[in-house]
Amino acid sequence: MILRVRHLSSALLLSLTLLLSACDGGKAPADIREVARQGAYSMRFSANGNELMVGSLHHGASLWSISPPERLIDWNHKADDYSSITSSAFSPEGNFVATTDNRTIVLWARDSGEAVWFWNSPGDIQDIALTSNGSYALLAMADYTATLFDIKNGGIRLRLAHDGTVYDVSVSDNSLLAASASDDLNARIWNLENGKLLHQLKHNNQVKTAQLSADGRLLFTSALNESGKIWDVASGRLLQQIDRTRGHYSAARFSANNSQLLTGNSSGQIELWNTADGTRSQIWRASPRDTWVSNNVLVEDVAFHNDEWLAAGSNGLLYFLR
Repeated sequence: MILRVRHLSSALLLSLTLLLSACDGGKAPADIREVARQGAYSMRFSANGNELMVGSLHHGASLWSISPPERLIDWNHKADDYSSITSSAFSPEGNFVATTDNRTIVLWARDSGEAVWFWNSPGDIQDIALTSNGSYALLAMADYTATLFDIKNGGIRLRLAHDGTVYDVSVSDNSLLAASASDDLNARIWNLENGKLLHQLKHNNQVKTAQLSADGRLLFTSALNESGKIWDVASGRLLQQIDRTRGHYSAARFSANNSQLLTGNSSGQIELWNTADGTRSQIWRASPRDTWVSNNVLVEDVAFHNDEWLAAGSNGLLYFLR
């Protein structure tokens, strides 16, 4: 069953687009849609940007299409109850979606909308990434590990050891490489077939974001109050540094050919970068929902979509950028 919700009024949308912070100088979004009325725990785009997984603060989890913005499926971990979905992930092909709260994981079949498996976690989950065909889930854990879990059959395949909480994980589309970000001041690149540590990338603060390109050639990392960094995965060499931001870069996505990097930060800026030289070509500002509460919007995720760019904020708004 397809569930539809009413969009924000045109007047409200217009007023939201005009609420820009002068000090940031970003362009207004071309369009805005509400996907979670009172904000979200988590938001995650599919690899092609065609769909968005929303973990709403008060209405559980839902899968949305982007064109047009419509709520397609409601997914919760308990019948007749709303789950607090703190992270989610699409498989590279988009045929499976995984959702987590702090201690449970559910794998969903995208086409049927049915739950494939339900699992309990022995520790708190910070983030999740899926390998090809949804076969394995890489879990960022508070127990100082990134854990590769067989999400279809059960059982732990690998425990990748860290010296602090793991905040973020990503996996290349071919499922051979993984990256992790930890509060032990390091990002790491792993061989996901045997668990071998390939590179340990030192930072000066907690590393909050580690995003691989789809082909596994580039890695973007962000630590608190530091410049963003673009790395060559094969050699572990630092290629480019992009401007330091307030807080940290909370979301990142490479374009299909790796020539561009789209980032969102914890103060509501969305920026488009040229990976060859680290220069910025576009900047937008995510409009806040309630300026009397805060002018800042945590950008949960970003995506390339056809001839435009997308961003999703923790305030429950979907931004179309041109």
